[in-house]
Amino acid sequence: MGEEMVSPASGRVLRIIGEEGEGRTVSIFMHLHNLHVTVAPLDGVVKRITPEMGTYKPAFMRISDFNTKNTIVLDTKYGTIKVVQIAGFFTRRIKCDVEEGQAISKGERMGKICFGSRVDVSVPEGFELCVGSGTRVRCGKTVIAVL
Repeated sequence: MGEEMVSPASGRVLRIIGEEGEGRTVSIFMHLHNLHVTVAPLDGVVKRITPEMGTYKPAFMRISDFNTKNTIVLDTKYGTIKVVQIAGFFTRRIKCDVEEGQAISKGERMGKICFGSRVDVSVPEGFELCVGSGTRVRCGKTVIAVL
């Protein structure tokens, strides 16, 4: 078996954005009762962290794409991936526990989002998805894609 990419958050897969060969993103909604820790889906090095101010719409709605967010770009041996922490309706704070240049291991904590929110993660080329819309996932435990 090849490399396994784990879920960066606990919750339910809202949607898969993009098609194979075009770069796909798995969008995970975290309900108020989910663990709101964000972990690294693969081993890598933190290349860039970009906080962005925005609105605070309910994270399960498509309009939440414009919410306050924090994008963590990881360099992995499979290419660059993004983990985007997106604040929800009740959330007013995203905590980032990593720094640029830091090496991070798969499953290692990267941060936390308070209350209901969303995490989007890009899937490197060559990885086959193991989840679909509606799949329940657990932070650092559920395999979302395999090489």
